[in-house]
Amino acid sequence: MMKDQDLFIKELIQLFPSLKEEFLDEDYRDSITFQMGSFKRFIQQAIAKNDGDKFDAMVVFLNKNLPLVDKRVQNAVYLSFLGKLDFSKNPDFKKRLGQHLGEAYTDIENYNNSPRNNRGIK
Repeated sequence: MMKDQDLFIKELIQLFPSLKEEFLDEDYRDSITFQMGSFKRFIQQAIAKNDGDKFDAMVVFLNKNLPLVDKRVQNAVYLSFLGKLDFSKNPDFKKRLGQHLGEAYTDIENYNNSPRNNRGIK
C-alpha cells in the first residue's frame, strides 16, 4: 500500500510528537520540503546531543516508509533532509544510517561535491 504525504507526516509526528506544531503550521503543512527541513534540524540536534535512540528511531522509520511513499516525498526526504545532515561533529552517527540510507547519503554527498556542482555563480 502506498502512503501519501499526509499519512507519512502523521506517522512521523506519532513517532516524534515534538514536531507536530511546526509540521502542522500553516506555512509548513502543505510543503514536504519545509517539513523535511524542519525534520533535518530536529535530527541534527539529536546528532549534536549524541541521542542515538532518536537517531535510530528515524533510521528505522525511514527504512520502513521510504519504499511506500511516492517519488515526490522520497525526493524531499533525500534532498531536503538526508542530504543536508552534517555528521562532522559526530561521524559515528553516519555509520548508523545503515546500508540503504548510508548509500543514499554518500551518493548525495558525492553529487554535491562533484566538480560540475561547485562552479559557483560568477
